[in-house]
Amino acid sequence: MNSDIFGNLREWRQVLKLLDSLKKSKKLDKHQIGLARILRYGQNCRLLERVLEYGKEINQPADEFLLEVTNIMTDRNIYLDARILAVEVLESLVPRRPKIRKNDKQFSKTLVVCKMQDILNSSEPPNFHEVIAKSLEVISHHF
Repeated sequence: MNSDIFGNLREWRQVLKLLDSLKKSKKLDKHQIGLARILRYGQNCRLLERVLEYGKEINQPADEFLLEVTNIMTDRNIYLDARILAVEVLESLVPRRPKIRKNDKQFSKTLVVCKMQDILNSSEPPNFHEVIAKSLEVISHHF
């Protein structure tokens, strides 16, 4: 995986162009460290949404990226549309994640399932519960 090439995220127009270029050239997989940083940054909804939308196309999801997407899904301070996008990304990527090795404890499918079940047991908007329930069913079939 390449290093973070996104630079100053306040230069969001440039970052959007770079994201578009990486998507077109099918090189998003190689830049997941930088994509995770954009998700952590969270100061620009355009960047956040673009990374989540494009994240569905990642073929070999990295733990760091998946953890940041999971954090967005569970963060009640983030607007609901972004959280729903995060759920959709997890639904796409968790089944693609390679089998974990014995020493690989950073991310697990079980973590996502537990977080989704926690959301279902909490007071969240009904449409968010619907999206979670649908994704939980898809992810659970890949255990």
